[in-house]
Amino acid sequence: MEPDTTDITIAASGDPQYGGTVTFGIEAETDGWNPTSNRWAISGYMVGSAVFDPLAAYDADGVPQPYLAESFTPSEDFLTWTIRVRPDIEFHDGTPLDGAAVAKSLEAVRADALTGAVLANIASVAVDPADPMAVTVTMTDPWASFPAALVNQSGYVVAPAQLDAEAAESSARPIGTGPFVFEEWVPDRSWKGTRNEDYWRTDAAGNQLPYLDAVEFVPVPDNQNRYNGLLTGDLQMMHMTNWLAIDRMRTEAEAGTIQFVADQGENEESFVLLNTEKAPLDDVRVRRALALCTDRDVVFEVSGTPDDYAAETQFREGSPWFEPDNGFPATDVAAGSALIAEVEAESGPVSFSLGTTPVPENEAITGTLAALWEACGVEVELKTTEQGTFIADAVTGNYDANLWRQFGAADPDGDYLWWTSKNANPIGQLSLNMARLSDEQVDAALDAARASDDPEVRREAYSALQKRQSELVPYVWLGHSQWAVGAADDVRGIGNGTLPDGQPSARFEIGRHRLTETWLDQG
Repeated sequence: MEPDTTDITIAASGDPQYGGTVTFGIEAETDGWNPTSNRWAISGYMVGSAVFDPLAAYDADGVPQPYLAESFTPSEDFLTWTIRVRPDIEFHDGTPLDGAAVAKSLEAVRADALTGAVLANIASVAVDPADPMAVTVTMTDPWASFPAALVNQSGYVVAPAQLDAEAAESSARPIGTGPFVFEEWVPDRSWKGTRNEDYWRTDAAGNQLPYLDAVEFVPVPDNQNRYNGLLTGDLQMMHMTNWLAIDRMRTEAEAGTIQFVADQGENEESFVLLNTEKAPLDDVRVRRALALCTDRDVVFEVSGTPDDYAAETQFREGSPWFEPDNGFPATDVAAGSALIAEVEAESGPVSFSLGTTPVPENEAITGTLAALWEACGVEVELKTTEQGTFIADAVTGNYDANLWRQFGAADPDGDYLWWTSKNANPIGQLSLNMARLSDEQVDAALDAARASDDPEVRREAYSALQKRQSELVPYVWLGHSQWAVGAADDVRGIGNGTLPDGQPSARFEIGRHRLTETWLDQG
């Protein structure tokens, strides 16, 4: 049997030990720490999970389970859910957690122009008059998979005082119930948190969590610099999704220099996000031509993506949701060139911009894509934009085509908000459906899956979704991504650890993980 090269770690010398600080290298800075209003990618979740707790989290089978919540109880028709939170928990400022705090946090999500789309199906949120620790959430349409939405930032419960603060302070000074208390944030330099001495969770032996005295998150956008920081000891942990760097990490771990863990759960996809509301990409023939003209073998030579990670849909082969007969266009340069020529004959040259973030590996990929598409008769302008602005431009429609990474929810309903027409707003308005694809068949599939807890009904609905997306090509799929974490030799407890009831948690959630049960082995 070949050795496991997805988990190359060192066994603990004994029981978990208290003390020490972990400095974690993250791939980007975030615009703030209010989960009800700020834009969080993976790096945002790493910090957010240190200071906040979610209402729900995935178990080892990818099923959302209560976390800060004690229970989720649906009505028979899934139009009403009751969320009851755990007793005797306080926010970092001493305010007690109760149903009113949960309701206020959920209402803040609903009211925000950016995050509100996540919970747009909620008609009302009210504290249960018979139970101050419970809230009743009433839906507009049936929502059988509602807890999956509470795994993400919309389910991170924020202290009332943070929500009441002026916007800038609310984003800069987070107050949660989490394992670490905010100490300092210097944007683009570091975020620091110290151990929450009154944290509500304990480990299996009854010892209070967390183990670490402090955590520090340092944004290091350049993959090589982040990796070097781990090798030199400037960082004790870091995350990575660059295939070439992951191969180097694995080699170093096999040599005993560092530890390495690859996220074996549902991961995101790498693809080209197309603005279907903006010419010339509003023409499905152009979008289909780009897919036909994309030779993924050539792209993978640059990105280092393994051949068996090629993507045809947002689901990887082996996933219960993957539809093998999805119909995504296979590479056919002649057919793609013919479509471009057809469009040119009607409306002139086909030209647009292709954007990415200032990461050398990403720029190499967009350069390769541009060359492939130009060979089919397309004119491509390459653009590079800092990540915060890059995301803001995408949600407002200020782009043509972008190299993108997204869609990794363990339950596909967690990605509903990115695909539904309800979130496809006109250019210039915030739109979480960033491709701005509005289609009745896509919506019907999404709503059928959301309304049912029958696995077969849901599989059929997501099969229809994939087939329709392949027809309309809002995304040119490239490859399935891989998140990996590197750590120094003394780090233990890499990953999410357990859920509050003691059962194993999903080790990672799209590469992100809590440091609640991470500790340093001092021998």
